[in-house]
Amino acid sequence: MIGTFLAERYEIIEKIGSGGSADVYLANDIKLRRKVAIKILSRLYASDRNFVVRFKKEAQILARLNDPNIVSIFDWGQFEGSYFICMEYVEGSSLADIIEKQGIINASTAAKYSIQICKALEVAHKNNLIHRDIKPQNIIVTSDGTVKITDFGIAKSLLEDNTKTLNILGTSYYISPEQAQGKILSYATDLYSLGIVIYEMLTADVPFRGENSIDISLKHINEKPVKPSILVPEVPGKIEKIVLKCLEKDTSRRYESATDLKSDLINFLKGKPLADEERKGKEESKQNNVIKKIGYFKFSPKVSEKNKKFSGDEKEEKALEDSFRKNTRKTLVLTWSVIFPVLAAFLALSVWSLINYNALKNRIELVRVPYVTNMKYTDAEKMLQSIELKIKIEDEEYNSSIPEGYIINQAPSEGKDVKKDTEIKVRVSMGQEQVSSAILPNLMGLNIEEGRKILNDLGFDDLELKWESSDFFPKDIIIRHEPGRSETAGFDERIILHVSSGKEMVLIPDLKGYDFILAISSLESLGFETITEKIPAGTLAPGTVVNTSPLPGTEAAQGSLIRIFISTSEEMIEVPDITKLNLENAVSILESMGINYEIGYSAVMHTIQKNTVLSQYPESGNFISASEKLLVIVGN
Repeated sequence: MIGTFLAERYEIIEKIGSGGSADVYLANDIKLRRKVAIKILSRLYASDRNFVVRFKKEAQILARLNDPNIVSIFDWGQFEGSYFICMEYVEGSSLADIIEKQGIINASTAAKYSIQICKALEVAHKNNLIHRDIKPQNIIVTSDGTVKITDFGIAKSLLEDNTKTLNILGTSYYISPEQAQGKILSYATDLYSLGIVIYEMLTADVPFRGENSIDISLKHINEKPVKPSILVPEVPGKIEKIVLKCLEKDTSRRYESATDLKSDLINFLKGKPLADEERKGKEESKQNNVIKKIGYFKFSPKVSEKNKKFSGDEKEEKALEDSFRKNTRKTLVLTWSVIFPVLAAFLALSVWSLINYNALKNRIELVRVPYVTNMKYTDAEKMLQSIELKIKIEDEEYNSSIPEGYIINQAPSEGKDVKKDTEIKVRVSMGQEQVSSAILPNLMGLNIEEGRKILNDLGFDDLELKWESSDFFPKDIIIRHEPGRSETAGFDERIILHVSSGKEMVLIPDLKGYDFILAISSLESLGFETITEKIPAGTLAPGTVVNTSPLPGTEAAQGSLIRIFISTSEEMIEVPDITKLNLENAVSILESMGINYEIGYSAVMHTIQKNTVLSQYPESGNFISASEKLLVIVGN
């Protein structure tokens, strides 16, 4: 692909990344003179309608998301039977590479990165889009700390489709519990994935690992993550609370929006209380104020001896006592006006509690049924026993998607309140049914290793390779197989793969001394393309073959270009090597040798290449006549 032009505008410079279904290249936009990133759908998937629709959808999504924290799209089109997206080229490293090289990221930096990710998600969610694949590999960080979100290839629109997801998409380390269960998704699923990303930044590891994606998915559904501070004691308590709230299994207990999550991250950086802490503080303050108001009213039954001795005479004492009794009566009335409603409410509550004692007692004994579907039976048994529930296998059946010993479904379902010792009935998978044969898929167009892996996974081990030359299929690509696609074969049957050895190789004949017309005819009859070049050979008649390239006696693929060097009586000049010279020196050499030349220009990435000869045609060592021109390509 290097040097290839797309849409007569984008010149491919180098490959910078590769994914499951597409490759990403750095390119020059020769019209606007800027670097761009070109994402090209792999030819293996260009004929698959689902992949093409998803690829087009990504372009359409990016086109309507305009935000500094989301990679911008510039163009989209077709290229040699496939499709490409031209987008903003971001110079930086993926967050995955940063974590791999650096390890733990300090809490302050992790919060700053996460705030920017929240801003990107705010824009996506306002456009009714769930990204569904938030992970460090899809987050690019520039040298100045700017974060860019990429790869909206599996984003989901809530307006277009709000049904359950049949296939689990995304990366198992970062998918939410509801994704793993194929449930209807909401914006909360992106916040869960972001919680995993923050967790990984703080600890340099993900919270859940397993032997395979199913094992990891089950842990997302059923297990609580280890607190980050247990792995890294320096993790601040507030950001740990933020992470654990993002990782709640119940979506209603996570942040309601990316905006709320962003606010708490900002509060953490500023040293302010988190939203939950502030809410709790206000509730406690309100309760304390009520207690203070009730405690304000106090009752004093009579005048103390201390008050009496300050009286001047009996008359004054009597007046003082009458005044105090009057004030005391007022205080009693006011006090009882507060206490009486409280006592009445307390009495009513006591009566209600006595009447409903049995009902309350029964409710306390109820247990909420947990989600045990997709869980290993032995693990589910332990979990249910711990909350005083029983488990019973109602049925067992073969299941190709759920491993042996795992629960397919349950009754009662998750969230039901039942009495203790209730039996939870389950159906358990017996795994993949053991069969003696399978239908062969279409392996044509796959390379040997891909075909071998597919057959081995199906249960076929006896494979035979037969090599055939092919003008159409590149080397190591499967041309056909026996039995053919959609045919049934036994696992003990031999599968024959006919594999391309590339184009047929043909021996180049020795044509030295022949007339060049006869030589051209001979080589073209063997399937070669030919081109002639003149060289001075005084002892040979003009038009006589002096040599060929490749040399006679070597093998070349049919369709290869063979150079035929023929003698000439014209005065010929040997072409010098002027590549890597600056233009002025190159021109000086050519003019001194009497060689005519023509200059072409090509855009370059580095200033050191400007005004420098990048290439020449013919190359050095060839001969050129005085009437011919040397083409010189110069950096610009």
